Amino acid sequence: MTWGWRKILALRDLVRPFLWKSIGNGANTNVWSDTWCNVCPLRSHISPRAIANAGFNLQSSVAEMIDSSGNWKWPVAWYDLFPVLINLQVPVLHDTQDRLVWINSEGNSCYFSSWEVWNNIRYREHVVSWLHMVWFKQCIPRHSFHLWMVIRNKLKTQDRMSVWEAGSATNLNLMCCPLCYHDRDSRNHLFFECSYAKEIWLSIRDMANMGNVNGRWEDIMLWMDQHSTRQPVNVVSRLVVAAASYFVWQERNSRLFNRNQRSATALSQEIVNTVRLRLLSFKFKQGAVNRNFLQKWNIPSNNLDIDPG
Repeated sequence: MTWGWRKILALRDLVRPFLWKSIGNGANTNVWSDTWCNVCPLRSHISPRAIANAGFNLQSSVAEMIDSSGNWKWPVAWYDLFPVLINLQVPVLHDTQDRLVWINSEGNSCYFSSWEVWNNIRYREHVVSWLHMVWFKQCIPRHSFHLWMVIRNKLKTQDRMSVWEAGSATNLNLMCCPLCYHDRDSRNHLFFECSYAKEIWLSIRDMANMGNVNGRWEDIMLWMDQHSTRQPVNVVSRLVVAAASYFVWQERNSRLFNRNQRSATALSQEIVNTVRLRLLSFKFKQGAVNRNFLQKWNIPSNNLDIDPG
């Protein structure tokens, strides 16, 4: 078997609790192994030896375990041995075929789709406060993905690499920020306490209506947390912060690996141009605030029409 197919098969135990048999005539549902009720599979409570000692077959269907009076065929003593059977109702059989259905995490039968599977089996955490700072429908996806990594402090910055002991001790000791050549780079240093990055931030923050926000990452995130609404002015602040972090990191890597350098002024202009191109695809409601906003970004007035939110 191929590696990919083995990985798919390994997911069976993860997916199986969501795959239920909807009982029709009960002939195609294994009473012991299939999931057709809340306590299934019954084999997790009743051992194969107990099933065989009672004279039953491991391949028995639900229909075969119901007598003509509509009661279960298993011994009365089983209710003492296996208490899960006490409240197990006998299903009402119909003249229809048993069906395989998908039961979501809320216990409801729903239409099967790959999205439904992923939504039920994925690992979940509590919703974070910065969700709408990063992911919103007007975002530039590659910038948002990068900002997500920045917020989670998952970039391979020098301070993290030194903890991993990646490279020789000599190289680790010689590490310094490739933007300002002072101290090791880190998440907070690069965004935007480094003298180079700070110059960029000071030149673009007014374009994001964040003129009173300094270059400390904690202060930027605090401001974003308080202002990350869907209004156009705050959409642009999210775009600017994401673009700034993206291009500063890109410049850092370019200097580190390619020895190519751009001035802070040139990089600031590229950030502004990139965000402006994204804003050109928006439509805004009529109003003095939006007109001033469009003038600041040199966007034609014919974009005044519909709120992008």
